[in-house]
Amino acid sequence: MTRPVRPSARAVLVEEDRVLVNHLRHERAGDFYELPGGGVRPGETLQEAVARETLEETGHSVRVHELLWVRDNIAANHDLHYLSAPDFHGVDLMFRCSLAGPAIAQAHEADHLQVGVEWVTVARLADIQLFPPALVPLLEAYLTDRTVTTPIYLGEV
Repeated sequence: MTRPVRPSARAVLVEEDRVLVNHLRHERAGDFYELPGGGVRPGETLQEAVARETLEETGHSVRVHELLWVRDNIAANHDLHYLSAPDFHGVDLMFRCSLAGPAIAQAHEADHLQVGVEWVTVARLADIQLFPPALVPLLEAYLTDRTVTTPIYLGEV
């Protein structure tokens, strides 16, 4: 039996020249980073999912705005393929978000590999292992001028 494609909603939460990312660690992969977010629950809208997941993983309450980027995530095609089931296929929908106030709590449902949450500056983006790597130039450009006029389908990156 094949698994269904799993939708995931992620936050692109930017303040000044930095973006909020989850810091993850795996014995084989080492340290890597990804945007906060995760799977959409049945009956939950994408906006509800990104707000819930961001709060759970980072302790930050967010306002969810427009869709910025969409990507296919076919695990077998990536360097970190061993972190997912071999037949995993996800679709990540990344939304621009803004803080709805100060952090209200510690992360209370962090991903099992998550060791922290960090605000990463545009200057540091190229120095971290961000997953997927194709987000680095997009985030660098977005942090510089804050313009994305239409959602961009990134393909399978």
